[in-house]
Formats: sequence, structure tokens, C-alpha cells
Amino acid sequence: MVLNLQTVEGFFLVTDDDHIFEVKGVVHPKNRVVAYLRYLPAQNGNRVSSSGVRYRKITALKEREDYLQREHSEYLWFDEARGRQLQAVPLNRIAFVLDPVDYLRQLGDMGRHSSSLQQASLDLAQTLVDITGIEWGAIGLTGSQLVGLASGESDVDLVIYGEKPARKVHSILKEQFHAIGNLGWYAGELLDKHVTFRWGENPRWRDVLRKVESNKVLQGLSGGYEFFIRMVKSPDEIGYKYGDFTIHNEGTLTVKCHVTDDHDSIFTPCAYGVQCDRLDDLRKLVSYRGRFTEQVSKGMDVKAKGRLESVMDRRSGEEFSQIVLGESWDDYLIRL
Repeated sequence: MVLNLQTVEGFFLVTDDDHIFEVKGVVHPKNRVVAYLRYLPAQNGNRVSSSGVRYRKITALKEREDYLQREHSEYLWFDEARGRQLQAVPLNRIAFVLDPVDYLRQLGDMGRHSSSLQQASLDLAQTLVDITGIEWGAIGLTGSQLVGLASGESDVDLVIYGEKPARKVHSILKEQFHAIGNLGWYAGELLDKHVTFRWGENPRWRDVLRKVESNKVLQGLSGGYEFFIRMVKSPDEIGYKYGDFTIHNEGTLTVKCHVTDDHDSIFTPCAYGVQCDRLDDLRKLVSYRGRFTEQVSKGMDVKAKGRLESVMDRRSGEEFSQIVLGESWDDYLIRL
């Protein structure tokens, strides 16, 4: 399988045994793609593909790993440089690569044959193109619609590719969200439901999280559907290759720190520069999970829980620590 060099976050992979994986991150090892299982073939599955295969959606990371360990360990890979097991698809097991930009373009050609969800997705994409001037080649549609398994509970999952288009979209949404007629904020019972979906049944800081989630502009309502917009840099924009860092897992850590940089807070993966009195070499809070985007801002004092990693840049020999957020459902990042 020869991959598009831009096979990054937002793309999906279909394997030769009909498993569907969502690509994670922007860079990948040479012989496989880091991707998490999202839909598994199941006789009692409640979603059916156009080819007649029944699927079950799988969300929790532990459930995904447990299933793969039990049934398909070939999709689990121990990365020596990172010192941990990852979900990753070998190139020779990939049957199809699903491209969000190509799919959105195809939807645009369907016209009146599209569903109400597809039309709402097209309308939101058109709105973003109209108000920002970005090219259609920079915007795509991902999630359940991309893999042909949308249900009555599916929402609109758009993705913006490239740093310049992403920053332009975010900037204009931040300035004009309230003035764009077909966009709405999370509020009331829907906000409560959204907070529960993002952070669990009884998050410790529910009131704080309600306020944070209600102010994010990369999510909300459009055309009667919930939406989320994922921002993704291209591989040449992130400035490093897979394997440039050696990483060691130092266990779970809860820490208070000060946010010094939120420049990449809108992207997936997202990152926050931090300063911490307790841990002098802690440089960053990072996450591959969309729920941590737009979470805090520069100048805030915050509290975070996640996986502590010691990192060495193999190019320069520089060493530092970072905390990875979102590998566990009880990870958090909140303003103090």
C-alpha cells in the first residue's frame, strides 16, 4: 500500500479484514500508520456499510486495546523509541485509505441526492469557505460519514488542513461566531449532555467545564446538528519526523502549572507551553484528543492530570518532560 504523504489525522483506514481505524497524529513510522480502531465488524452490529458488512462502534481506548489484544494483536505495536504499545496498522494490511477532502468534494457533486446530515455538513463547509476565503482543498469531512456508517446520532465532523487556513478559520469564528446565522452555542440541557460526553458522568469540575465548553468556537450547532471542527497541520509544518524523539513513560502525574504558550491549542494534536515550579523541566502539555483543544489560554494557572513522559530530542540531545492528556478518561486540564 502506497500512502499519500498527507495521510494524517482525520483520515480513516479500512483493513483487508474489514476493520476501520482512525488515523492519529501527523507523522508515522515507515512501515505502519498509527491509527486507533473505531469500527469493528460484528454480526450484531447496528451499522451497515454499503457492502453489507455490519459494524459496531468502539470508543473507549481500553476497550479498543483489549479487543485487539484478544482478537487481532497484529494491530498492536510496541514502539521502542516511545517505550509503549500503540495501535498501528501495517501498510500491507491496508485495503483502502479514506480521504476527508475527497469525500467532501464527492458530496458536493451529489446535489439533491444527499441526506439531511450530508446537506448540513456541506452547508457548514460552504459557510466556512464563504466567510474565510479558504480553498476547498483545505477542508474535509471525517467521522462516521466518511466511512459510510452514519447513524441518527451522528454529527458533523469537519477538518481543516494546513496551519494558515486553520488559524484563519479559528480567528474569524472567534470574532464572528455570534453573528453567523446558522451557528449556535452549546447551552442548557444540550451543554450538560455535551459535557458528560466529553468528560464523563460526574466530572469533578463540572461547572468549570460547562463554562469552558460553552465558549469553544470549534464546536456547536449548525443546521440542526452538532458539529466539531478539527484543525490539523501538515507534516512539513510540524518540523519533526517520527522517531526524532525518544520517550519514556514516567507514570501518571497531577500537577499545577502556568500556561506560557497557547499558540497550538487549536490543533489536533494540541499543545500548551507551561512552566511548573514543582517540575522544572516540564515544558508542554500535549493531547491527541479533540476535547483538549481550546481548553485553556496563555497566562492561566491550571491543573492537569495525565501521563508524564521524559523526552529526548535525538537531533539536538535536548531533554525535557511533557504530560500527555487524554490517554485515560479521568485525565483533565482545568483553569484554577
